[in-house]
Amino acid sequence: MVSLTKYEKERLKSILIKSKDKEAGKILNKIKNEKKLKYIDDKKEIQILLRQAFKEKKKVKIRYYSLSSDEVKWRTVSIYQFGHEFIIAYCHLRNDERTFVINRISKAAMLNENYKVPDGWKPESIVS
Repeated sequence: MVSLTKYEKERLKSILIKSKDKEAGKILNKIKNEKKLKYIDDKKEIQILLRQAFKEKKKVKIRYYSLSSDEVKWRTVSIYQFGHEFIIAYCHLRNDERTFVINRISKAAMLNENYKVPDGWKPESIVS
């Protein structure tokens, strides 16, 4: 995921505002909504937010520590299954399904973007 400076974001917004392209308008709305996000960092509140996002089928932006890469990254996810200690979700950074351990999520915010779980998706599909 690319991280932009404040100046770069403002410059990009000014370019997008002038554009007549519909896709540019969608991107501009995402940038505007990004500023309004309320991130939480309490572990219990994160779990509540994830459960709510799963029920409402809303995407979530998370700050996640990956044990395999030993890195912390921002990810946008669409939760396909909610468990007590983990979620199975589509990771928009990796463009693939991933299992995320809830205790490794340090910050989370619900986005105002809906998603659909693919028809016929089963939890076993990630195992195979």
